[in-house]
Formats: sequence, C-alpha cells, structure tokens
Amino acid sequence: MKKTILSGLICSLISGYSLADEVEKIVIIAPMQTPLNITTDPKLPRQPLPAQDASDLLSSISGFSLVKKGAASSDPVFRGLAGSRLNILTDGNQTLGGCGNRMDPPTAYISPQTYNTLTVIKGPQTVLYGPGNSAATVLFERDSYRMEKSGVEGFSNLVLASANRKGINSQVKFGNENTYANISASYNSSDNYEDGQGIEIHSAYKKWNTDLELAYTPSDDKIISISVGRSDGEVAYADRSMDGSLFDRTHGAIKFDWALQGNILKSIEGQVFYNYVDHIMDNYSLRHFVTTPMNKAPRAMNPDRKTYGAKVLAHGELHHNGLFSIGLDHQQNEHTNRMSMNINMTPVEAQARTTDGRFEQTGLFAEYELNLAENQQWVSGLRIDRWQATDERKMLGSMMMSANPTAQLTRKESLYSGFTRLQRQTDNVSYFAGVGYVERFPDYWELLGAGRSSETSSSAFNTQHEATSQIDIGLVHQSADWQSSASFFYNQINDFILIDNTFVKMAKAHKVTRNVDTESFGFELDSKYALSKTLTAGASVSWVRATNLTDHTPLAQQPALQGRFTLDYTLSDWQLGMLWRVVQKQNRIAVGQGNIAGQDVSATAGYGVLSLNANYSQSQNIDWSFGIDNLLDKTYSEHLSRAGAAVSGYTQIDKVNEAGLTAWLNLNWRF
Repeated sequence: MKKTILSGLICSLISGYSLADEVEKIVIIAPMQTPLNITTDPKLPRQPLPAQDASDLLSSISGFSLVKKGAASSDPVFRGLAGSRLNILTDGNQTLGGCGNRMDPPTAYISPQTYNTLTVIKGPQTVLYGPGNSAATVLFERDSYRMEKSGVEGFSNLVLASANRKGINSQVKFGNENTYANISASYNSSDNYEDGQGIEIHSAYKKWNTDLELAYTPSDDKIISISVGRSDGEVAYADRSMDGSLFDRTHGAIKFDWALQGNILKSIEGQVFYNYVDHIMDNYSLRHFVTTPMNKAPRAMNPDRKTYGAKVLAHGELHHNGLFSIGLDHQQNEHTNRMSMNINMTPVEAQARTTDGRFEQTGLFAEYELNLAENQQWVSGLRIDRWQATDERKMLGSMMMSANPTAQLTRKESLYSGFTRLQRQTDNVSYFAGVGYVERFPDYWELLGAGRSSETSSSAFNTQHEATSQIDIGLVHQSADWQSSASFFYNQINDFILIDNTFVKMAKAHKVTRNVDTESFGFELDSKYALSKTLTAGASVSWVRATNLTDHTPLAQQPALQGRFTLDYTLSDWQLGMLWRVVQKQNRIAVGQGNIAGQDVSATAGYGVLSLNANYSQSQNIDWSFGIDNLLDKTYSEHLSRAGAAVSGYTQIDKVNEAGLTAWLNLNWRF
C-alpha cells in the first residue's frame, strides 16, 4: 500500500513535465457519437468505481447489464443477450475462456485501462469483425499511430478504494518516426467486500497483465507490428463451490496496415494471432476447505484452450462515391480438460489432458457504402462462414460413466449473415434505419460445456444454430445546450439456444440445451442538457422485453427497466457530480432457464442507489477523482446476479448482493 501511494505522489510532483492537453471529466453515461456506435476512452475516470475488468467498464454503457457472481469476472449482457452473441475483440483478436461454467468469460482477461478506445457497434450492423454478432460487436483497441518525433509518452493510473482495493495501470510508448515500442501493464487486487447489511461476500481477487508491441512505421499510413502478452490472476466466487486460482493467458500477434497507390484498392490490412488460456478452478486455494458428504476431498479442474486466428482485409473506392471493404478471416480452437477429485492423492498437474472439443471457422465477407448524396449513405454487408466442430468426448457425466452418443462426430455448416441500412446526417442530427440477419453457430458452452444434454439425447452436440432477424433505428441530436440519442430495436430469433435446468424427461428434471423461438424489443435513451454554464443534467434509460414464443413464457435472463440520472457542477478546475441509479422490479422470469452465463433465480425487487463524485484537475495532465458509491449503504442485488452458494465461513445468501457504501480515489496522469 505504501508503494502504491508513493507512486501517486511521485506522479503529482513531476506533473510540470507532462504534455497532455485536455482536462478529464468523470464519465457516468458513455456518450453515443453516432446513431450506431458508442466510442469512449477506457482510461477516463468514471462512476461507479473505476473498472477493473472489461465487464465493469461495459456496465457504464446504456443497454448493458452484468451477470454477477462476485466482484470480478462478470458476464456482460446487451439487450438481454449474452455469451457469444456478443463479439468481443481486443486489437482484432479473440480470447475464449476455458471454464465450462463461464468462470472466466472473455472480459475477465481484459484490463480496460491499458487500451485507448472502446467501441460498441449495436446490433447485427457490421460483418467486418467476425461471425455471430447478433447482439453487438465490442472492440477494445490500442492506438497504433506513427510518432511525430523521438520521445516518450504514456499514461499511468492509480486506484484506491474500500475493501482494500488497489490498482495500478500504466502504458508507455517510446520511439521515433520509424519505430516504437508500446508497453502496457496493470495490477489490480481487492479483499472481500461487504453488502449494505455488513455481510461479507466471498469476492476477493488479484490480477496482473503485461503486453508489449513493437512496430515499424515508415510513413503515417503504413505500419507493421508484433505483440506479445501475459496475464494471470485469482478470483473468489460467491455463487459456486469452486474459485478460480489460475487465469494464465499467453498472447502473440503480427499485424500490418499498408496504404496502396491503386486507383481502386487503397489499403490492405491483416493479422495472425495466437491465444492460450490455462485456467484452474478448485475448492481449497481461496476458501477454507471443510469435508462434507458432498465435498469429500480437495479437488481441482484444469481446462485450457488454444485459439489461432488470421484475417486479411482490403479497402477501396469505386467511382468516387462508393467505398468497399472485402476480406477473409479464419479461426480454430481446441479445448482440453483434466481434473483431480482428490489433489492430495493425484495432483491435477500430474493428470493427462483430454481434448473434448475442436472448432474451426472460415469466413468471407464484404461491406459497401454508397454515397447517395453529400450527407446520405446506403451501407450494406454480407458474409458467409463455414463452420466445423468435432465432439471429442468419449464419456459423459460428472463421473464419466456413460458413453457419448456423439463421440467423434463432426458437424459442418455454412451460415450466412448480412445487413443493409440507410443513414443520413444534417447540421445537428444523425439518424439511420437498418435491417440485419445473423446465423450463429452454437458455441462450446452450448454444445459441450457443463455436461448438458438435449431434449432427446444425453449429448447436446446436435443443437441447431440460431437465426436472428433484427430491425435497428437510431438517432443522435446535438446542439449548443442539448445532446441526446435514441436507439430502438426489434428482433425475432428462430432456434434461440436456451439453457434449461428444469426440463422434464423420463419424469425427472434435467439440464438441457434446447432450441426455442423468441421475440424481443426495447430501447436505449440518453440525454444531457446544460442548465447553465456550470450546471448540467443527464439521464439514461434502457429497457428490453423478451418472450419465449415456443413455451409462451417470458424469456429468462432479461434485465429490468433501468434509469440513471446525473447532475454535474463544474467550476474552474473542479467538477462535482451526483448519480442516482434507479432499477425497476423484474417479475418476468423463467426460473431455471437462461443462457450460458446464468439462469433466472427469482423475481427481483426494485431499488435506487445514490452515489457522489468529484474531480480536480491539478494540471492539464494530472486529474484526481474521488467518490462514494452507494452512499446510503443500500442492500441490493442485480436481477441477473447468480444464486449464492454455501461457502465455509460466510453467511449463506439467496443472491450475490452488491457492495455497500464504497469510497474510492482515482488518479490519472498523462505524459
């Protein structure tokens, strides 16, 4: 702790030598820059408490919710859709977790403050970033620009908060006009937090991350780079009988972006990447082990996943009024597992790994933007993906006692996706209307994870792919005092992949993966109005309603109506703010049903949470921000929170409650 505070004081003392040229403000509602895209800087201070992983950051964007299971590794949900319906990429690469029960979703491996830009593309309105993006595409990206001259520039962040939370995030770039090195690193940790009643929640974590990029930049529009990265951590969970004691990630990539001089072809970009995730979950490392009839010995599971990918993308221009992008991408991954039911007798590291699944995808895609007028465009895209998956499991069941009817079965499918939209801009208004269609191949968790069966078989490997048809409409309005945005959507999903833990077959409830037809619609509304030169009010409201048409019931795992109301007062170097988050009760549930991230547990009462914040700009490069989340120490849980598990030494809870009153301090230093 002393070293952490000292580093912050050093940042303050040398502030006169830094070069940043803008004053930061606390972000509570991420602004929408276009009717389709939300782009924000992950490094900016924000309330609630500054994010420690990618899911925390996404929760500050209207339309996103989280499946909570403690303080870290939450699963993001957008417009009521979770899992691989959200396409999440970091610098164009994809990291797939290993745990069959989503202990380590992709966002658990992302340290957001080591990236420069977060972009969310709503709905199936692009085909450039891989298959299956029926909910949205999420891009975390680092800047890859040529340095103007020799020198050093960077960013450093310090976070201190209740529950002994500590965080240090840094990014340093140095080089010259022709080459540069970009180094990113982070460390975040926290003890268990307490809810509003003072009940301690099993939720401690530690995480670290390092990444290095080396680049060659012969001109402003040409770059070749190579990057490598490592990260690891441990996370305690309040919703299950095991914790995550290893989150080991190894990453490597080679990328290029090269301008061309052709009359039609203007540039070409490409990359190859490799990701390896080694994950351990056990019942003894982060909790006190107690022998019970259901918990007879210390045990551990050690899944891993290797992912290889490549992409090439060309950009060009036709007839001076049409822009096109055309490309090819490929990805393949292999998932293995090993376990020990008694680590004292047979350590898990001594066990042989067994492959349980292989996936492979190759996609061909293109987008075209036609300028109909100076301020009006028609944009369309189409992609085709060839999928292949192989079930390598010989036996099924927790004790591997029954033969797998789909063992060594390989399924192959060609799936199609596309969209078209009309968009227009005026002096202060931008809007669009579009239609999108996505066929999504079932992912590992739906086909093979958690040992689920289908309605008619002990294996879920033959689950049908999803087909989503969606209408999206969006508008952004900006004037001197008023900024507002609105997004509306309606979709129908044929063969929606439902995880159902209550399906009855042979007079007994089974955990199954099955297909149903669904319908959903909703909106996100965001606005900000300057009441005076110093006082600004803001509001954000999101809502979704979804129905399981096959079962004639509500579709499970849908967030409640949510509103955020803000008031900010700015004077000279200070900004003072208030956030009042209000969430309606949610009674539209289907207990035991849901998705790979979680299932409905119970109805949830409505609640309101009041938080305060302040920001002081010490100079153009040093900003101190601090705040109090949940000022009134409210006891509440998010609707999508998972059910609490019996953890030795902790009070049994129905759902994983959120933290009570939380004080925090954040320091940003740009140089």
